[in-house]
Amino acid sequence: MKKRFIAALLSVFAVACGGGSKECQLDEPTSCEETLVCEKVSGQEKPLCVAPVQIEGKVFNLASGAAVAGAEVTAVDINGAPVSGVAVSGVDGRYSLRIPTERSDDKGTPVGARLTLRAGAQNYEPFPSGLRVALPLDTTPAASAGEEKPWVFSSPQTDVGLNALAAAEQGHPAVSGTVEVSAGQSALVVVEGNGKVYSAVADTSGNWKVFNVAPGGGYKAQAYVKGSNYTPADVTVQAGAALTGVAIRKAGASTATLSGTVQLVAGANGAGTSVVMVVESTFNAALIRGEVPPGLRAPDPGIAPTVSGAYSITGVPDGKYVVLAAFENDGNVRDPDPNISGTQIAHISVTNGVPSASPAFKVTGAIQMVGPGAEISEVVTGTPKFSWKPYSSAKSFELRVFDSQGTQVWENLAVSPDSRNAAGDVEVTYGGPALTAGRTYQWRATAKGNAGNPISNTEELRGLFSVQ
Repeated sequence: MKKRFIAALLSVFAVACGGGSKECQLDEPTSCEETLVCEKVSGQEKPLCVAPVQIEGKVFNLASGAAVAGAEVTAVDINGAPVSGVAVSGVDGRYSLRIPTERSDDKGTPVGARLTLRAGAQNYEPFPSGLRVALPLDTTPAASAGEEKPWVFSSPQTDVGLNALAAAEQGHPAVSGTVEVSAGQSALVVVEGNGKVYSAVADTSGNWKVFNVAPGGGYKAQAYVKGSNYTPADVTVQAGAALTGVAIRKAGASTATLSGTVQLVAGANGAGTSVVMVVESTFNAALIRGEVPPGLRAPDPGIAPTVSGAYSITGVPDGKYVVLAAFENDGNVRDPDPNISGTQIAHISVTNGVPSASPAFKVTGAIQMVGPGAEISEVVTGTPKFSWKPYSSAKSFELRVFDSQGTQVWENLAVSPDSRNAAGDVEVTYGGPALTAGRTYQWRATAKGNAGNPISNTEELRGLFSVQ
């Protein structure tokens, strides 16, 4: 009887340890059984061993639909900070990415989080890049098949399509390494030289990797981290040989505070806007976008756009930047009229912790898109038709269509405000060369005033579409 009682106690203890009651250490991965993870529980001091949360999806060729093997996928939060390690897609293109997630109760129910995915692969353009932006994922619907089974989140948005590189750019090796970061920090890594620029976000361990780097010397690998400066690492790439172990270390110099002003004019959304800093070498002038180091935004990441006067961004590392106002989808755009002050794109440098300028911007109301791509990227069939709401005081419009890397493929520079459809929206039918199936494109409209000067645009992150 005594032996059976002891055995029963041991059995209960074993179940408790495996089912979520074991006391674990958040910084010690081996403190739970192999199939479980240690996570924080809302309102409790001690974490618990619980079933992991996993994002599952497939990486595929956008043009052909074929699986892409060996792609690396990671997740970043709304601040641009990495929240996961790296998952590698299998021969079927499928991946499973564990996401550290706070739990709401002792059963391990996950607290939903908003994330975006980044992916890269040999012989493919990285995602996101060019026109292609990563749409936020909400992991709230994650579900478990049973006790101690992973909580899985999968949706069409967790399937990542990649564009193949041009034949001349294929076959180049990858470059990887580490960046010295403190706990809770994240880093944007930029490798540039020889007229080429490559970028990546380091994972939660500080590891980073860029694919398809053209062979040659003279590259510099630099990290951009809010609150820290770094010494760039010299990089030489040999044909056919991946380069590993590139270490980027802190330099210890002081960072800067960038200050400036925003003036809301001419029908701007009075709720305010935001200001971000883009690493200049990653900036695409045609697309008016580039890579934003995590945290270099006013107001702070995660806060709705509220800038309507003075703004400041702290912890800015030394480097060259492009400062963008009203970049996000907030109903506002930077006033495009070149004849008035405060409308130009601001290029600045930060040297020894001192910015070269205090950018001031005028921000106006955006042209309201109807479609395609007014909210999210859309798939169209047949010949696309582009439509938007009439814009007050516009005497004409210009329409342009760009491919995924910012090359203009078609334009109509004399759209009449009277070119209306049955709903009363301005509408134009595409009249350019055939668009490639599976590729991503963007259309943009500009309103022109009495003197032929531009007075507003559609927002930079809208108007994405692809052809079925």
